[in-house]
Amino acid sequence: MLHAHMPYCRKSGQWPAGEEWLFEAMNETYLPLLSLFRRFQRNNLKPHIMVGVVPILAEQLADDYMKDRYIEYTEDRISRAEKEIERFQTNEKKKQVAQYWKEFYTHNLYAFNQHFYQDILGTLKWLQEENVIEILTSAATHGLLPLMKYDSSIYSQVQLGMDTYRKYFERDPKGFWLPECAYRPREWSDFHNRERKAIDEWLAEAGIQYFFVENVGIENASFVEQKNAGEPPSVFRGYKLESGVYVFGRNQKTGKQVWSPEYGYPGDPYYREFHKKDSESGLHYWRVSEGGDEKKIYVPMKAQARSQDHAQHFVDLMRKTLQDAHEKYDFSSALPIINSQYDCELFGHWWFEGIDWIEDTYNLLLKKYKDEFDCVSLSEYIGQYGDSFSTIRMQRSSWGENSDFSVWEDEKHAWVWPYINSSTKDFEDVLANIFNNGKDLSDWEIRILRQTGRELLLMEGSDWPFLLHTKQATSYANKRFHNHHQRFNKLIWAAKDLNDYERISDEKLKEMEDIDNPWADLDFGLFKRIE
Repeated sequence: MLHAHMPYCRKSGQWPAGEEWLFEAMNETYLPLLSLFRRFQRNNLKPHIMVGVVPILAEQLADDYMKDRYIEYTEDRISRAEKEIERFQTNEKKKQVAQYWKEFYTHNLYAFNQHFYQDILGTLKWLQEENVIEILTSAATHGLLPLMKYDSSIYSQVQLGMDTYRKYFERDPKGFWLPECAYRPREWSDFHNRERKAIDEWLAEAGIQYFFVENVGIENASFVEQKNAGEPPSVFRGYKLESGVYVFGRNQKTGKQVWSPEYGYPGDPYYREFHKKDSESGLHYWRVSEGGDEKKIYVPMKAQARSQDHAQHFVDLMRKTLQDAHEKYDFSSALPIINSQYDCELFGHWWFEGIDWIEDTYNLLLKKYKDEFDCVSLSEYIGQYGDSFSTIRMQRSSWGENSDFSVWEDEKHAWVWPYINSSTKDFEDVLANIFNNGKDLSDWEIRILRQTGRELLLMEGSDWPFLLHTKQATSYANKRFHNHHQRFNKLIWAAKDLNDYERISDEKLKEMEDIDNPWADLDFGLFKRIE
């Protein structure tokens, strides 16, 4: 499962934080992955990899402005590589790396224009129709659903995730990626003086079939109906919740082997070093090797050879993992499953050789070891074995530190949640008055309400507290959050009296619409209060 997400960065900075986040991911992750999936399709291989596309990422990939900016960015990278080839005429090792980057970016630009017709989403749609991949949806702007105080926020995030998926992929999604795998069960709320629905109940009402949690979400669950007597809950099985939605837990061994900084594959000394860039061109010339300034020059061919070794190691790890599972559990009713879920951008972007590793791994699974493994999506697995699943009840969990919500509600940045939740209530109040009046709205009034909804959605993204927590882009995250909140406040002031045309100028509204313009036809009714 590859979870693809990028916070909204259109016209909100370029480097080191902003639009280049998306362009780097397109060059290093999304386009190489599409090329890989295309090779699978042409070779009649069906890996059934699950790809989760967060709606806010989809909106950016479909944006003509961002497509044009990507082309400009990549042409600039090609130009930089060409200059580097001249610069390193007397340094053969670096010259070869510069030549590699020129060919890499040139191929990506050609593929974007000629293979994929500048339509990444359309290509994903075709690959799903060809049964190569299964695409999942997620919450609209990757909002952390359990920490949202008002149900209208959860509903709008989930429903917009469904609507966006249907718009681009022309079918209903089966799977849903909970942002940060953050789950909350049905709980009593003193604030609301009532019980609030579990997150999976919102998914069930939307028509979702399955979702994911961290391993502890499964392992700490209790049984409502147990069909495997005497066994504790295990990530090797799928489970059903009382809402009727199915849930699967992440396999820790295969997860850590890929991303762990201590012993995961990306730390191999022959792989490209992510953090060290040339001070003049910004290109990568070094491999992981030793620390400090002693890092050695990157050799792509040697790195690709290590990828094949690591693919074999991973398959051997899965074989051993399944062998151990068979000794512990009875799988007579359903074959064991290994569910390996990752951030999509880990592959190619953070771990440059990760795309090669995926290809090498699936070539082994689909050819050499095809009699030992079935590569299936979870919807296919449910179709085969869903009737045998036990029913469980889960507690709170996430795949963040401590497997809880502490990353996003740390006391140093928990201040974001009162802003988000009070803004949600303000919008609910405004919409209640508007819908109670029942009058037809003008285009001007609709524009104000749609933009208010956009700013609220963008404020709700889990990225801002996460970046504040990790201190990766603290000032940028702080600025972005406050910008959305300030725009929201100006809009909500205008929305409280739509007859007062002095409250916001057309020039100011157009400025907001130009910067923050996902979901051109946003239904602001999604944000109505839910009693």
